[in-house]
Amino acid sequence: TATTRGGSRITTGIEAYSGALREAVAGGRWAEVATLLDKGSKGKGSNEKGEGSGQPPSELRSMCRALGLFGNTALQSDNDSGTTAANLLARHLVNELYFSMDDLASAAQGGDKAAAKEAWSRGRDYLNSYLRIVNYPIISRVGDKFSVVEGSL
Repeated sequence: TATTRGGSRITTGIEAYSGALREAVAGGRWAEVATLLDKGSKGKGSNEKGEGSGQPPSELRSMCRALGLFGNTALQSDNDSGTTAANLLARHLVNELYFSMDDLASAAQGGDKAAAKEAWSRGRDYLNSYLRIVNYPIISRVGDKFSVVEGSL
């Protein structure tokens, strides 16, 4: 469903998690890990053209927001009287993925390769669990299912 709202951000994020981030952790390239996991910042003032000076979050951090929005669309109906259990679980998994990214960033900052690998693996598991939940209602008429993250460290 890469054509749905947020789908391309999700696909790009999955590719970055399984590719660039995995490789950076495996190689101990901590500055690269920090860049890949950058949370961004809100603008603090404007330049001479009146543009904000903020920096957007990295593709991986942006993916987390897209995951939440997509989960709302895929797992919730307008006819539901409240938030569904599947949607609550999906939100929980996205939060845990984000926290795993925080743990990975901290491990990278301290140069702790074992902790970084553990955090990456835990994040992979949360991401894959989320993807399995949202892939369930996706049928071929709607679009393609998301690929799960393969590989390990």
